[in-house]
Amino acid sequence: MKRLILAFAPFAVITLAVVGVRAADQETERVSRTVKLNPGGTLKLKSFSGRVTIVAADTDEVAIDAVRRASRNRLDHIKLDVHSDGQTVYVDANRRDPSWWQMHNNVVETDFDIKVPRRTNIDVNVFSAAVTVQSVEGRHRVGAFSSRIRLEDVSGPVKAHTFSGAVDIHARDWRDGQDVDVDTFSGDVTLRVPENARGLVTFNSFSGHLNSELPLTLRTGNRRSLRAELGSGGEGGSLRFKTFSGSVRIDR
Repeated sequence: MKRLILAFAPFAVITLAVVGVRAADQETERVSRTVKLNPGGTLKLKSFSGRVTIVAADTDEVAIDAVRRASRNRLDHIKLDVHSDGQTVYVDANRRDPSWWQMHNNVVETDFDIKVPRRTNIDVNVFSAAVTVQSVEGRHRVGAFSSRIRLEDVSGPVKAHTFSGAVDIHARDWRDGQDVDVDTFSGDVTLRVPENARGLVTFNSFSGHLNSELPLTLRTGNRRSLRAELGSGGEGGSLRFKTFSGSVRIDR
């Protein structure tokens, strides 16, 4: 084995509190909602700017605390929409009144603090909102443009895409068939895996590089495009990284 360090449905509304704080024509609205979701369901969230923090809890509901910042006009016409079909909780930070349109600033900056059942599938799409997911077990799919993505102590397959934000993933455990798929343009990627992690690593980049603190066995490729085995390889999983100028680091 050669060690490589390579360069290259219905829901229950618990509270709805609105607090207006005018500062430079901007107000703050605070919203709290709770939605039933059995373990194994999905949280599907869409936002533009602010931040998103999702944390696992021993519960059978999704608890959402949101802080929304915008002019009163925008807050009146762009609402936080939360609904469920029984298996999936949908959250949209910018559900615009169809009869209202504004050429500029037609979104509301929103900070989310969300608790979910420990076994929940995560599907998040944002533009410039930083995303943090902690201790959740399930499928993780996160898409962003200029946002940092952090998946801490998570379990299950991961698919992450961002343009210029960094991606940090800490996999709590590793199972046969585990998939990690990360695509960035200029964001750097850090993946921490347990000692028993194994699988096929695929790396492609124009000017980024790959560093691994764990032994890799090179199959094919060069410093910019390669296939290598992590651990004993085989059917252990698939780790795919694609960047333009971002670098990748695999660590314990």
